[in-house]
Amino acid sequence: MSTTKDLRLARSVKVLLDFIFGLLVFACIALVLWIAIAPWILGRGGIPGTASVAVTIGSGDEPQFAVTFAGSTTDEIRAAFVDTAEGTLRLETTSYFLLLITNAARLVAAVGLAYITYLLRAVVQAVLDGDPFAPENSRRIRQLGYAVLLVGILRTAVENLAAAEVLRRLPTTEPLLGPGPAFDVEVILVALLILLLAHIWSYGRELEREKALTI
Repeated sequence: MSTTKDLRLARSVKVLLDFIFGLLVFACIALVLWIAIAPWILGRGGIPGTASVAVTIGSGDEPQFAVTFAGSTTDEIRAAFVDTAEGTLRLETTSYFLLLITNAARLVAAVGLAYITYLLRAVVQAVLDGDPFAPENSRRIRQLGYAVLLVGILRTAVENLAAAEVLRRLPTTEPLLGPGPAFDVEVILVALLILLLAHIWSYGRELEREKALTI
């Protein structure tokens, strides 16, 4: 009975992962198409697009929170305001470069998550096939750890560079704004945990092989 329940759970997880994978592939294609056609849209009467980057609000021991602002910034930036709930700076801009760099982090995250979901689907499929401890699964889990680590580092780095470039083009703001965090500690810890799990998985596989040879 427990085996049947485990297989039902694995099938449900597989269906969910298939759905998420499809959404992520769609998101990747949509982002690539948007980046490709943005110059054409911006060229038709200077219609602005929306760009957004993560920022830190305030500085020192007494950060300021009067964060909403708008007005004349540069010729390419029509308006800018900070969403205090998210710590996100949003721009109405006709600059294709700003739209490109602020969407680059989203594209990195979407592609990375699609690959991570692809690996998870393969792991769950091995469970459904009755061979969860196959050597390939150990390799997939290790790849999963490296993918999480790489996506976390690249996404945060691209977001940080994009925020620095956006803030460089803005006039002095009140309150003071700075780029978001340069790295995500939580993502790094999750990646290290997955890599440790892959090592344990591989070690358990070796013990099973030695046990089988002994018998």
